[in-house]
Amino acid sequence: MHNKRYFSIGEVSKLKKVTIKALRYYHNIGLLVPAYINPDNGYRYYTIEQFIYLDIIKVCKQSNVSIKEIKDLFAKADTNYLKLYLEQKNEEIHKKIKELEQLTKRIKTLKNAIQTTEDELKQTGFTFRTLDERYFFRSPAIGGELNEIMAFEKLDEKLGEDVSQTFQYGLIYSHQTNQWQVSDVFRVITSNAYSLFKENTNVFVFPKGEYVTINCTRDTELETFQLILEYLEKNQLTCDKIYLFYLVTEIFNQDNHFSQYQFRLKPTP
Repeated sequence: MHNKRYFSIGEVSKLKKVTIKALRYYHNIGLLVPAYINPDNGYRYYTIEQFIYLDIIKVCKQSNVSIKEIKDLFAKADTNYLKLYLEQKNEEIHKKIKELEQLTKRIKTLKNAIQTTEDELKQTGFTFRTLDERYFFRSPAIGGELNEIMAFEKLDEKLGEDVSQTFQYGLIYSHQTNQWQVSDVFRVITSNAYSLFKENTNVFVFPKGEYVTINCTRDTELETFQLILEYLEKNQLTCDKIYLFYLVTEIFNQDNHFSQYQFRLKPTP
């Protein structure tokens, strides 16, 4: 052994917080060969100059760089190439951070939607409420459930994956030719999404105001809709559209999910 400060594999393990098993593995695959191996007992020794390689290996592994890629980097032995490579990884990490931040927002939004729905279901019968301004993106859907599903697909395609999900969606019933029928599907979008799509003719503002709401299940949707029509007639009221919101609850029991009708009132002329 030359007149140089050598560190045993155990010392390196403690100093650099790398397991002895990992150091042996790096040696076996030729990624980081000890500076000196005692020919009598096979003990491995490293120099302080090799510590930087362990730092690079750590950074690369934390950046999801494979061992093979790290070996290729070391084989090139080109500092400029390493800088460019690490910069690329840095950009990928920042992109991933943004994706995770968006995912965190979606998880929080879904959680809040479920909680809000649970609160909504405490209401029974017709309920009068003041609702804030909301933004809707709709897509025409006339002709049955299959067309409604296809309309949702077209709607989601237009919105794209980058638009934040609100988990508020449903059907629009319109009064046309003296009868009520589903005319559109809709999704409620955020104010940020509205600023992006407000020039689109299928985007509209649901104004702040007084609304009547009533909850139902899938099995009672038609029955509840009839109750709404009777309510309007009895109280000499009219409305142009009735909105059916699919509530985010009983997610694993979609055979009989909950919904909520919402509509604005105006006196019969």
